[in-house]
Amino acid sequence: MPADVLFTPFDSAGGTESLNRRLSAIVSGTGFLDALEPGARVAVKVHPGERNNATYLRPSIAASIAGLVKRSGASPFVTETTTLYCRERFTPDELLATAAFNGFSEGTMGCPVVVGDSSADVTVAVDGKHLRKVGVAGEIAAADALLVLTHVTCHDWTAGLAGSLKQLGMGCVGRRTKAAVHLATSLEIDLDRCTACGTCAETCKSEAVLLQESGAVLTEKCVRCGVCIGSCPEEAINYSHDYGMFAEGLAEAAAGVVSAFEPGRVLFLNFMLDVTRHCDCEDFSALPVFGDIGVAISRDPVAADTACGDMLNAAPPAPGSSADSPEIALAADKILALTGIDWRLQLEHAASLGAGTTSYRLVSA
Repeated sequence: MPADVLFTPFDSAGGTESLNRRLSAIVSGTGFLDALEPGARVAVKVHPGERNNATYLRPSIAASIAGLVKRSGASPFVTETTTLYCRERFTPDELLATAAFNGFSEGTMGCPVVVGDSSADVTVAVDGKHLRKVGVAGEIAAADALLVLTHVTCHDWTAGLAGSLKQLGMGCVGRRTKAAVHLATSLEIDLDRCTACGTCAETCKSEAVLLQESGAVLTEKCVRCGVCIGSCPEEAINYSHDYGMFAEGLAEAAAGVVSAFEPGRVLFLNFMLDVTRHCDCEDFSALPVFGDIGVAISRDPVAADTACGDMLNAAPPAPGSSADSPEIALAADKILALTGIDWRLQLEHAASLGAGTTSYRLVSA
């Protein structure tokens, strides 16, 4: 049976039709908040953006949704988990500092901003090809309900499309599960090129690089985040990536997170605004590859992501962007042509695990 995906365009005439007010009315109309008991703790999941990234989800949108939850009588908190990779959200302190720098703080959100994995993971079982258990971030698992606000992007390194499933499968799990999904990536140091300069060791916050006379060596502490690749002045670090394995692992982790909540206690909002070819984990921003389209809302993460992928593929590439070429503009699957990754793999695998359906009915809201 197709899942309903509500859609509202980005364009607005202002006043009561402003996007923030429209979204509040749509979320209220889903009945999601009506089902919550007074004082219920609601996790509002965001990606606050990496430091020096400028195209992440607008903080005012998250604040508006958190305010709606608060006015309903529930108790919201905005949340994100720490990263495997070695930038500025690696530790809880770094995450909170970066989130505040990008506009996500208790003062701006009107509610606490909580590090999702600051308490022990809650383990749930999954019947996956790669994962048998998923560690849901403790603070998120302890919530009574979950609102997932996703800035949809392409993802030209691992997933093809970064939507609700990535927010669940990478953003709502603990470090062990993140690392298990990243087993799809392999890193290798070319000792013929390596000069043992130590730059990679200085970059790696996991302390996974051992310097020897013959060159640098990656130890078992390596979580395959890949940040060291860009830091190497000799271009001596190579990687290979099993895109199918990553897509399936990500879907299995996402399915585990969904299973941690009672039916009807999770709602997904996918924002097709500032859609870049890379995810918000990058510490830079490039020109968006598609124009601002709108927001898709659903109780089904697979349907929401499928609908967004279809709408992006139907849209013209943004003029002057890296997608602005005849090869991409004329492609039946622009996301695949742009990233080289079959983004539907994660959706199909998640559907096979019961996390949702790729069949949807788009409803104007």
